[in-house]
Amino acid sequence: MYSDCHDDCAPAPRDEVFPAAVPESAADQLVRPCDIKGILHSHSRWADGAHSLSSMVSTAQEIGLEYLGISDHFRTVAHPDGLDLNAARVQRQEIERLRLLNPAFDILQGVELDANPDGSLPLDDATLGWFDFVIVSFPANGGWDPQRLTNQIVRAVSNPHVAILGKPMGEFMLQGAKAGVDMRRVLEAAAEHRTAVEVTANPCCAELDWSNCKLAQEMGVYMAISPDAHRAARLVDYRHGTEMARSAGVCCGSVLNTMDHFELRRYLMRGR
Repeated sequence: MYSDCHDDCAPAPRDEVFPAAVPESAADQLVRPCDIKGILHSHSRWADGAHSLSSMVSTAQEIGLEYLGISDHFRTVAHPDGLDLNAARVQRQEIERLRLLNPAFDILQGVELDANPDGSLPLDDATLGWFDFVIVSFPANGGWDPQRLTNQIVRAVSNPHVAILGKPMGEFMLQGAKAGVDMRRVLEAAAEHRTAVEVTANPCCAELDWSNCKLAQEMGVYMAISPDAHRAARLVDYRHGTEMARSAGVCCGSVLNTMDHFELRRYLMRGR
């Protein structure tokens, strides 16, 4: 378990209605690896991940986490190995079995969806509400008109079932003016609809620009520090992401996955 934790790095208090992420402007509120309670973006062998659910859960516990969100891709042309609804139901049964075997550790079943070209989602509201949380991803801006892509993202973030704007949103957040997306408009929509924005913890990312993360913090938008782990060993990358976020001035109260699993589940149920 990561041991660099002190009493003064406890998450900023949040009341029952979960206010926007407004950090206390004190140096000891900067996020640390010890503040991260769980990971919400990971993949298993049920789709394109390398390891079983059991292996992912065991590794998450070994590195000191309290919960793990499994967010395998929903089947699309881009993700032919993703889940369909029948597979998702069987996966839920395995998750419930693992919860019984690990009563002190929470496992959430999410799904990662590719938004449609118009920003709508490929599943209906009833199906979206069946998952514990929904991550929406977007195509890279190769050939996309920036305004069109921005409109797509803004429409997706306005869906009440969407909890997190995911990869490659994490890269967009860290590309500054090079992102090809109007991040201010995206973050305004995220603030209005209480949707978190993923910040990638991938250690391979270079030339990071944290200006959008600082803007998100100023606007009260939660960020989810996510390794997008496709194998168990990559779960630990959250530590790298958290250290980078700390050095950039991101505060504990601005990070979604500093919530414990009770807080997180209440937060995810908002508007559902």
